[in-house]
Amino acid sequence: MTRIEELWESLRSGVKGSPGDAGGWQLVRIDLEHPFDIYAGVDGGGAALFAISVGVRPPAIDADTQALTYFTMPRAGGRTLLGLRLTATALESVFGRLCQDLTDAAADVAGEAALVSLFRARLQLWKRLFRDGGLGLLKKQKIRELVAELLALGEFIRVGREDPLQPVTCWKNPGAAQDFVFPDRAVEVTSVPPGAGTVGIASTLQLDAAVPLTLRLCVLRESAPSDPGALTLPLLVARTAEMLADVPGAMAALHDRLLAAGYVEHEHYQTIAFVPLETRHYAVGDSFPRLVPATLPAGIPDVTYTILLASIGAFQIPEHSNAA
Repeated sequence: MTRIEELWESLRSGVKGSPGDAGGWQLVRIDLEHPFDIYAGVDGGGAALFAISVGVRPPAIDADTQALTYFTMPRAGGRTLLGLRLTATALESVFGRLCQDLTDAAADVAGEAALVSLFRARLQLWKRLFRDGGLGLLKKQKIRELVAELLALGEFIRVGREDPLQPVTCWKNPGAAQDFVFPDRAVEVTSVPPGAGTVGIASTLQLDAAVPLTLRLCVLRESAPSDPGALTLPLLVARTAEMLADVPGAMAALHDRLLAAGYVEHEHYQTIAFVPLETRHYAVGDSFPRLVPATLPAGIPDVTYTILLASIGAFQIPEHSNAA
């Protein structure tokens, strides 16, 4: 349990009033040594609150979701409380970790303007995480994809020992055309279960790059966490962090990328595991079967499609090649 979760539990014993009654709220600073005023709290109905107190003008933030309500409240001395109220109690464990992470990250920002920018950026990320009534946890297919990307990241770090930070900074956020974009090459990472005959391509940009492009396909078998060779997200994150422990700036970059991917430390991820069976690399060029923006008919901005794996065998890079 994080520090903020402990404070929520402690404060609930003293709350009285209705959920909307500010007089029934209880707020307490999370860390008296922290450079900023950051609070844990509960409302009159016991719902978890998280807030920061700032003297700068609060921005307009569209952060309300089915799970969170954003509010501002004037305070003495011209200060303003920027807060979040958790309306979905089932999310409290994930919300607690996110709030604690923001509190920790805030210790390294310079000034209240930067603090508000961090708060706003994280709210947008949390909004995506909690959208569609989700529990703030990745679904199994997303977990599989992130396992494949972390396996690729680990290989790139091992191969690029002269600059182990580069693979982390070249690991792109969701929505980018490719997963890894290096100065001289790009790598798109995907995964399939054993026996798959096709691989899904989510966008026409996915296999379209201005630099040489490799499609890295990882065959992952779902397994029990106790199976030999089984990998979970927490295990892979820990292994990657160990590889980067002595690299300045690498841990922060890794953490930011994992957050952008929607990964929050949670015991749920200990229960879902995969065993990597095989990794294949394919050189993607002009003759590779793919759809790119330039080939789409007018009026069709994008498509998703599948590729028969049997049709790309000729493009496979031999195992002894330097796939990284």
